[in-house]
Amino acid sequence: MRVAEIVPQVAIRNIAVATDFTECTERALEHSMAVARHFGASLHVLHLVRPSAFPFSADMIPALDDAAVRDCDRLIDRLHRAHQLDGIDLHRHVLQGEIRDFVADFVREQRIDLVVVGTHGRSGLPRLVHGSVAQQIFQSVRCPVLAVGPQSPGAASRLQLKRTLFCTDLSRESLAAIPYIVTVTRMWHTGLDVLHVCAEARAEHARSLSAIGSRLDALLQGSEHASLSSHLLTGKPASCVLQFAHDHQADLIIFGLKAHLYSASPWSHAYEIVRHAECPVLSIRTAASPPAGSA
Repeated sequence: MRVAEIVPQVAIRNIAVATDFTECTERALEHSMAVARHFGASLHVLHLVRPSAFPFSADMIPALDDAAVRDCDRLIDRLHRAHQLDGIDLHRHVLQGEIRDFVADFVREQRIDLVVVGTHGRSGLPRLVHGSVAQQIFQSVRCPVLAVGPQSPGAASRLQLKRTLFCTDLSRESLAAIPYIVTVTRMWHTGLDVLHVCAEARAEHARSLSAIGSRLDALLQGSEHASLSSHLLTGKPASCVLQFAHDHQADLIIFGLKAHLYSASPWSHAYEIVRHAECPVLSIRTAASPPAGSA
């Protein structure tokens, strides 16, 4: 008799949101507050003053630090007055340093389970939050990252999800997302679409996709969810994912990633998905261990 697989439900206890006080990070902040409120998590608002951004004004860094502290305090005061932080344990961090040297240590020291970033959606070279900042965040941290693009709407105070889209390249790496998919589906009783996009559909693709769908269906037995459907499409990954998400009104896109987000793989299209998605995109890294609070 086969023993049923047990996947722990993910517990998110510490969330970090990167802000540069622009409109795109404002939407990210809204989503981070909604997630923090839902999970009862502590929220860490982080603004990083980077000396490399001011190479010809090193003597201005202390003044920039002071200005950043004032801007952050004004932001938090505005949120408090609007009661948007009610029920949220908030921590403010205004720090100086470079992302590649600092963010990974910050995530580890604060025991961050989820990083939220807003994206400008610039074309050309992948650029997220303040130039290449979010790209560097992706490359620096191993915890899940929720990217909120310019086409994604703001979030209500209470997080509402009806349909989740799991995009998989059928690799072992993409299956790192399963605990998060199960948690989201169970918590919000969402419908779930499992999607694989390939250049040419083959029998083994259909078999692998069916196996993933069956595994998820077994894990979700006994929990309420609207439906679970598997889909195999041919075409360009980014455009197919975006069109499917639009047509099926996805509220959240989830995919597992290999060690490098912008590697030469089908998921090098990840930035295009983030840039044009009409909903947030949750990226689960292969190297990510389950959060310390998983239960």
